[in-house]
Amino acid sequence: MAGKKRSVNGQVKAQPRPQSTPEDIVMTDATQPCGQRPPPSSKTTSTPKTATESTISNPNPAPTPEKEVKALPPTSKPAPKSRKPTNRKKKPKLPKNASISTRPLLHPALPTQHSSSSSPKVIYITATTPYIPCVKRVRKLFVGITKREKQSAASLGSRAGGAARGGQHSVKALEANGRLEAKHVERNVAEEASKKGGARKVGEMVYLKATGRAIPRALEIGLHFQADESYRVRVELGSAKAIDDIEVKSGATEQEQQAEGKADDDIPETRIRTLSSVTVSIGLV
Repeated sequence: MAGKKRSVNGQVKAQPRPQSTPEDIVMTDATQPCGQRPPPSSKTTSTPKTATESTISNPNPAPTPEKEVKALPPTSKPAPKSRKPTNRKKKPKLPKNASISTRPLLHPALPTQHSSSSSPKVIYITATTPYIPCVKRVRKLFVGITKREKQSAASLGSRAGGAARGGQHSVKALEANGRLEAKHVERNVAEEASKKGGARKVGEMVYLKATGRAIPRALEIGLHFQADESYRVRVELGSAKAIDDIEVKSGATEQEQQAEGKADDDIPETRIRTLSSVTVSIGLV
């Protein structure tokens, strides 16, 4: 056994290990023709290494740290709601020998120009209502409304003037002496509020009502008055229900009667139809 070299202090020196000759490695996998390494090029300084060469040069590669994948919370989006109603059912189809006759919509009697303010001024618009005559009719109703407002204001002024001249139950005559009546106090409070403008009464309105195909004509008339600064216009949407009659023809042949005999028993006498409606309210500013 060869002696070991020691230092001055008596410690054993580390000796370099002899280099081992590389052993021949047998290629176990056959390289495909298309997977051969390309010939070296004069332009490139380094040649790419294949997977086998990288394994030979580094038999124990260091494990690459795996990236931690954070679990994202599931994004639950609400299902889009359909605009169409789901509970809407189509009406059954009528046989060939049945027809529908529409009824006119019921409404109260039309008010006149000289009717009191308690009765609403309503004009019913149809698809064939002329434009200019309807505008003139609305203006005529406002003339009567203005006259009634002037008359009511004059009557209130005459009552207030008579009370001031007589000195009975006037605003200044009321004193907190414990003998005041409720009606006198309420009247004086209302008079003071009307003078200050706090109890401004809303004037009468003219209403234009239309359904179905007559809605565009009612809106056109409303736009005409909206362009005038002395009028205020408000539009309200709604719906109305109409009753339609179902008529069955009796002039059918025997074959048609036999084929449609069962269907005649299920035919209703009336049907309810829903219409879109609009109300245009026009008033003075």
